[in-house]
Amino acid sequence: GVVFNCSFCCKGTFHSTLYQSPLPGNEGSNSVISIAPTTFSVGMFSWFPVYFPLREALHVPSGASVVCSMWRKADNGGGDVGSGGRVWYEWCAEIVGEDDRVIGASHLHNPGGRSYHVRL
Repeated sequence: GVVFNCSFCCKGTFHSTLYQSPLPGNEGSNSVISIAPTTFSVGMFSWFPVYFPLREALHVPSGASVVCSMWRKADNGGGDVGSGGRVWYEWCAEIVGEDDRVIGASHLHNPGGRSYHVRL
């Protein structure tokens, strides 16, 4: 097996459906942006290197896959007038076996923006 540590071997790509037509037979009118190799949007250059470390290394058995998930979160700063809001990222990694079962996972990192956030 392999010991996986996201701090030195992650490659991040994304595929995002911005709009999906609700009409049957109108699937071609979806609005998508992507830097994934199979669905790359021509001229898409807005993705920059990012570092999302894991607190602990994960063991990846032969044949397993690593799935990294990241979420952009926001709040309203408590709702007080003039308090502004915050934006932060939360992330985790899962080890998925050949049978599609999760066989290992990291902790959720930066929950609620406790370690890092940006004020709006």
